[in-house]
Amino acid sequence: MKRFKEKVLRDPLYGNITVSHPLLLEIIDSYPFQRLRRIRQLGMCFNVFHGAEHSRFQHSVGVMWLMHRILNYWHDNRLLRITPETKLAATAAALVHDLGHGPFSHALEHAFAQVDHERLGRALVQRYLAPLFERHGLQVEETLSILEGRHPQPLWHELLSSQLDVDRMDYLQRDSLYTGAKYGLFDIDRIIFTVRPFRNPDGHLCCAVDPKGCEAVEGYLFCRYFMHWQVYLHKTVRSYETLLRVILQRAHLLYEESPQLLELPSNLRFLFAPPAGEEDFLAHYLEIDDFDFYHAFKLWAKSSDPILADLCQRFLGRHPFKAFDHPGAGPLYERILRYLQKSLGEDWRWYCHQDTPQNLGYDIYQPGSSSSPIRILDTPPTSWREISQATRTKAIEALSEPVRRPLLMIPHLQYRHIKPWLERERPYQSTFF
Repeated sequence: MKRFKEKVLRDPLYGNITVSHPLLLEIIDSYPFQRLRRIRQLGMCFNVFHGAEHSRFQHSVGVMWLMHRILNYWHDNRLLRITPETKLAATAAALVHDLGHGPFSHALEHAFAQVDHERLGRALVQRYLAPLFERHGLQVEETLSILEGRHPQPLWHELLSSQLDVDRMDYLQRDSLYTGAKYGLFDIDRIIFTVRPFRNPDGHLCCAVDPKGCEAVEGYLFCRYFMHWQVYLHKTVRSYETLLRVILQRAHLLYEESPQLLELPSNLRFLFAPPAGEEDFLAHYLEIDDFDFYHAFKLWAKSSDPILADLCQRFLGRHPFKAFDHPGAGPLYERILRYLQKSLGEDWRWYCHQDTPQNLGYDIYQPGSSSSPIRILDTPPTSWREISQATRTKAIEALSEPVRRPLLMIPHLQYRHIKPWLERERPYQSTFF
């Protein structure tokens, strides 16, 4: 057999990334994985951060690379004996973990109940990528068990999906780079070199961190908190996600009432009238990406339905709803609703929406809970403490408090009318872009 020569990919975040096994390269070159080039990593964020044009493809390759680096470090320093098959299964799991994402990232899942990127991702691996594993004498089952969190050793799933994992470590840095928001920068090398395999008394392996890496992990947690509020939960991003959801709700309504009223591209029809079998659904799902929905929105912007046409024109022309701090229940809110009903008529509900972004910086582990703790090893490393108990400050405990920001969203024209009311109620109003 011809010896495999490592493939080197140039990455704007890590420099050179090496693809270490022919199976990984075949997965990258497969159609299901190449589809991720046409799906933005950050959904609606590019409407606020104009550099946020990176794709799920880039992120997935980055996650694979971080998994590869950690496992190589463990092997080279004899921290854990890993079979080549398990190492490859874990690296492949990191590569395909986002295979099931659809257009506009998580926003599509809120609009179509049958779209669950984790379930669909596993189905795509089983249906389309299993033959690649078999070609190399491997079973896809170990990779699927890591993705689903049912591998006999929790270590592998924790590396991929926990409160300190290669998925989050990549997207925080990558999203920070492309949005220009510097909040996602942390000492990733320090974390990679201090993450350790730890064997619990029950014999199961899990992830822990050497005490020397505690501060680097603290920095990572704060980066995650700040990136959520400055990027992922930005009020204009939330407004765009709401507008997208409302467009699809209106399209659904028109299709249910009279399908001929909705000019629906043939490759999107399966979302509005799902086929009976999952295999047919998967085949159709594999053919859609961000561009298909832009095509639909362009068609609907000329719809005979004035509401759908207006909503799509707002989406395409960057005229989303104005999102502002919700005034709360009371006379002012009732006055706003009366004005909207008078100004917008009987269809006003399509133009008035409430949203409550919420972020929990760190979920402190409670015995018996489903979340995995971030473990900091003791010295000597025979036991561990949960990070909030191991740090020198109470800052991590503060991150465990959920933070909410209730928003109200209405058209800009109506907002200009009610703005003086809000200023009289609250003299200071935040003015984020």
